[in-house]
Amino acid sequence: MPTFETREPISVTVEIGVGDIRIAASDRTNTDVEVRPSDPNKNADVSAAEQTRVEYAGGRLLIKAPKGWRSYTPWGGSESIDVQIDLPAGSNVRAEAAVATFHCTGRVGECRYKTGAGHVHVDEVGAMEFRTGAGDIAVGRAAGQTEITTGSGAVQVGSIDGTALIKNSNGDTWIGNVGGNLRVKAANGKIVLDRSHASVSAKTANGDVRLGEVAHGDILAETAFGKIEIGILDGVAAWLDLNTKFGNVRNDLGAVGRPEPGEDTVEVPAQSSFGDVNVGRSFRPPPGRRRHDHRHSAIGVEGYGPAQILRREGGARRHRP
Repeated sequence: MPTFETREPISVTVEIGVGDIRIAASDRTNTDVEVRPSDPNKNADVSAAEQTRVEYAGGRLLIKAPKGWRSYTPWGGSESIDVQIDLPAGSNVRAEAAVATFHCTGRVGECRYKTGAGHVHVDEVGAMEFRTGAGDIAVGRAAGQTEITTGSGAVQVGSIDGTALIKNSNGDTWIGNVGGNLRVKAANGKIVLDRSHASVSAKTANGDVRLGEVAHGDILAETAFGKIEIGILDGVAAWLDLNTKFGNVRNDLGAVGRPEPGEDTVEVPAQSSFGDVNVGRSFRPPPGRRRHDHRHSAIGVEGYGPAQILRREGGARRHRP
């Protein structure tokens, strides 16, 4: 297992075919790398591990499997290796694989990962870009710009400080808290956002849309088949344009005065073809309640639970107070 002296955060590039990539970031002054066969009793795995390049120079670490083995065949025979990297916190990571899981503990800087299939689990990251053909993606906290694309799988992000773009062709999407503008587009799956501080666009062809608490900007929610629930922060004025073709529309907002210049407002166009549309004031659980413990899960946000908005009977109509 090679060890390199790295007193500062480094840049890492990993390119493999099939296997497992694990990164542990912590306060340390060196970097340890281990490449091992996924199955030590399989000659092809052993050969792939032995021939994988591990090079370090000028703050850059490269781990690269032989070109012929950076591919995958569903009929078997693909060599598989496991990569373990222990490095300084704040290091940048770029990884690519045909089929591999990607697991990162601790705090890393910019992170980019692309795979045909495989789950992704990251504790804390700066800016990130994840692309999977199939696989669940779970992130604890993203401190920078976020871009996630998956063909099939659940997406769960506890907290996003910056802007975010999430595309999910088949699977549910949950986001705890987002500070910047958010765009979520899904073909099949529900969208749940607990809390937003900026504009939101949430569109799905098949699934519910629930925005627990919004407080500022343009809030667009659309679904062809499913219900829409939106919670607006108490005291924030809202301009509503609500519509459903088959279902009930309900506006539970109390009257508020005309906002003063500079005060937060939201503009909410929401539309469902088949399903109810409900808008009310946001609900916060009592202090101390959590959806998950974020110390043990990449999908926890301390202090906030799933938003709840009361559903009542009402006629299908448009609202524009």
